[in-house]
Amino acid sequence: MTVRREAAPAPRLLLVAGAGGVRAEGDKEVRLGHPLTGDHLAPGPPAEGVFAGWRWDGERLTARNDRYGVCPLFYRSGGASLALSPDPLALLPEDGPAELDHDALAVFLRLGFFLAEDTAFAGIRALPPAATLTWDADGTRLRSGELPTPGPAALTETQAVDGFIDLFRASVARRAPGGPYDLPLSGGRDSRHILLELCRLGTPPRRCVSGAKFPPDPGADARVAAVLAGRLGLPHTVVPRPRGQFRAELSALPAQGMTTLDGAWTQPLLAYLRRHNRLSYDGLGGGELAQNPSVAFIRAHPYDPAGLPGLADRLMDAGRTGPHVEHLLGPRTGVLWSRQAARRRLVTELARHADSACPLSSFFFWNRTRRSISAAPFALGDGRLVTHTPYLDHALFDHLAAVPRRFLIDGTFHDRALHRAFPEHADLGFASSVPQRNGPALVAHRLAYLLGFLAHAVAVEPQWWRSPDRFLQRLLAAGRGPGAPQRVSRLQPLALYLLRLEDLATRRAGHRS
Repeated sequence: MTVRREAAPAPRLLLVAGAGGVRAEGDKEVRLGHPLTGDHLAPGPPAEGVFAGWRWDGERLTARNDRYGVCPLFYRSGGASLALSPDPLALLPEDGPAELDHDALAVFLRLGFFLAEDTAFAGIRALPPAATLTWDADGTRLRSGELPTPGPAALTETQAVDGFIDLFRASVARRAPGGPYDLPLSGGRDSRHILLELCRLGTPPRRCVSGAKFPPDPGADARVAAVLAGRLGLPHTVVPRPRGQFRAELSALPAQGMTTLDGAWTQPLLAYLRRHNRLSYDGLGGGELAQNPSVAFIRAHPYDPAGLPGLADRLMDAGRTGPHVEHLLGPRTGVLWSRQAARRRLVTELARHADSACPLSSFFFWNRTRRSISAAPFALGDGRLVTHTPYLDHALFDHLAAVPRRFLIDGTFHDRALHRAFPEHADLGFASSVPQRNGPALVAHRLAYLLGFLAHAVAVEPQWWRSPDRFLQRLLAAGRGPGAPQRVSRLQPLALYLLRLEDLATRRAGHRS
């Protein structure tokens, strides 16, 4: 067994267990994330909080994670060996190409997130929710409970809203700060609810901090957050966005283990929090559980267990790239990452949520939230920064996951809870109602991204014109015909992802500079 610690400020650990002799170096116990109470490796139900870790006693390795499997921990098991790391790229072969998981990638290219425990690489898996993994002389064993996907509860609408208010209040109180802290604040509902509850407790932040997103975002997040902070008498700071979107995405992809296309814009905000704080809060889960950003899709496409292939097709059409992804796929990749393969994988995952109170909300939580949105705070974030996630409180989750679909489908459930709990701020709107900005500045931004991408792609793929499967060639071909600017804009991050992935899979496994 080998334990190797990489030189990085955050815990970036690689543990490999094998039968060819046992040798231990460095830590015998590794803790990732922050359980709210108790020993996160102790037997029994998982503790509150987002965490993962492992313990080696010289004969047996035991690894566990949180109830939702949010804290990144990946494993590769083969024969009499086991590898664990919070970074899936650390588990790639040290020499030679990495085998890809083509079905997983077929879904990712269309939705922008992986399903369940999938990664881009065959044989490398995310640890399932509430998992216990053990390795000893008898081999590797993995146990994971059923997803907590409760059916609809017998609640009135008033009971559903009041239960949300009371349970969220208790959740924040359990996570009350013990010292000064700065609070990330957007113009949305999730962080606003956290801030107002912390102020009600008498523990306001010393400062509210907002990040700036890339165009065409109109900047409404920071403006609405500033108004709310001003009402509460709190200082407010806006952290500038990264200077270039292309370079930000280029660095964010491997930093998040190639698990998501999102999160690049959060890097300066997270860097600010690391410099000034030991404690932070994140609204992870609030959207999917209380007021799903995909509620229009959920409302228009009711879940029908007998029609899951059709629902899978509609999800792909409404996904991050929609039908445009086919422009990036050539003769070979079009077969490997086909729409048919993505549909089969999606149908399998959709079926797991059939008994939920709102099956599509459950699908988005356990896949988009767990595998994509969570990467920013828990993969890009520094492990030394304690990040509380009050919406993932067990009792609150169980309540929100059981709210009947009919109370959620109009897309105002969280609004009603906020306005009932804090009526004095009911007149302050949300950033989501502000339209995006278009115009010359957006054109210039997109052009700068394209030029950066082309320069990088030519450096990585100097012979790009020789194969019809080359992503640069196909991206340029997508720039012809009606709707070309929007199509290329949507495809560029995915084309960059594929270039980085090809680099990892075919050229090298030494992925960090």
